[in-house]
Amino acid sequence: MSKRKIILGIILLLLSYLFYWTFEPFSLNPFSEQPISLSESKNNLNCNELNSFSYKADSIINSAIEKNEFLGISTGVYSENCGNWLSTAGFLNKRNQKKPNQLSKFRIASISKTMTAIAIFQLYEKNIIDLDIPIQNYLPEFPKKKKGDITIRQLLNHTSGISYYKSDFESVHFTHYPNSIKALEKFKNRELEFEPATSFLYSSYGYTILGAIIEKVTEKSYQNYMQENIWNKAEMTQTNIEDSNLNYENKTDNYIKLGNTFYRSPQNDLSHSYAGGGIQSTAEDMLKFGKAILNYQLISPKTTELMIQLNKPNNKEREYTNGWFNGITPKYGKVIEHNGKQVGCSSFFRIFFDKKAVVVTLANNMNSREEVRNLSIELSYLLLEMKNN
Repeated sequence: MSKRKIILGIILLLLSYLFYWTFEPFSLNPFSEQPISLSESKNNLNCNELNSFSYKADSIINSAIEKNEFLGISTGVYSENCGNWLSTAGFLNKRNQKKPNQLSKFRIASISKTMTAIAIFQLYEKNIIDLDIPIQNYLPEFPKKKKGDITIRQLLNHTSGISYYKSDFESVHFTHYPNSIKALEKFKNRELEFEPATSFLYSSYGYTILGAIIEKVTEKSYQNYMQENIWNKAEMTQTNIEDSNLNYENKTDNYIKLGNTFYRSPQNDLSHSYAGGGIQSTAEDMLKFGKAILNYQLISPKTTELMIQLNKPNNKEREYTNGWFNGITPKYGKVIEHNGKQVGCSSFFRIFFDKKAVVVTLANNMNSREEVRNLSIELSYLLLEMKNN
């Protein structure tokens, strides 16, 4: 056999492997049907008016699965005095058609910012930090900027001028940083996009700085602080940062949805922004987080009000305030929420503050953000309408 044929053979083998790795066909049998993994729910709702909720909610989820809106999900709703309802559907991965369960870990992406905001307000509540002085008072490693001083409040509100990713490709990282302080090296020497407090620019890097401040003033890693002061207090047993150096059992694979096809993604490293988008969790744990906020287990009522108060109380549009998209709805009152989008994740989390209800949906593929939001809204409205009748 000639050398040329050997090289061509090797190239074909590599291309075949790359094709199989990327597309992960459900079956090598071209005549087999694509399997469907429908909703497997756990109903803990104990209010009589919600007796038929599970049946209707399962139907909503199954319809979304059959429309191929996402690959796999973990979703649920919580209502004060009634309990919760949880469901998983779809697949953790296409390769072996493994189904998720209540303990399967999903990336939550930018919903991580809400937890970081709570941590910052805990430190504020203890008089460890001031929201309105230059961040160099806590983080001298971060250089001062020509366009002005940055404060913690501006980082929380995305009004600091810190840049966002230069492109979609920059959000995919393969470098591992041991902590948030080291992760500042990625962007700390960039100039600000505008003078602080003069405009709005959503920035996960701004939350990396907040993570570094948490590490600096507490002398703990971001993971350890969050574990001790957020996750343990809320009894969130399945929540932690996603460390690319560790292997996790029952963890979703990551996919990107293009058209109606789910393509496997490389395992990008999230250590560049643990505080802005590097946490993994389950629907059940996220409902516990929402419940802890509603019950003021993490910060006081006064501090909670400071965190979620609108800058313009009569504004009918949503505002971004201190880690949350925030607004008043005519029918359901005060609502705070956050969505998430990154490789391997589309997510949505909402707290109906006045109605004392929570909803969350986590999917293991990118580019299903609207579908995940719509599913969450439909489930929460079903819950609230049935409870009110």
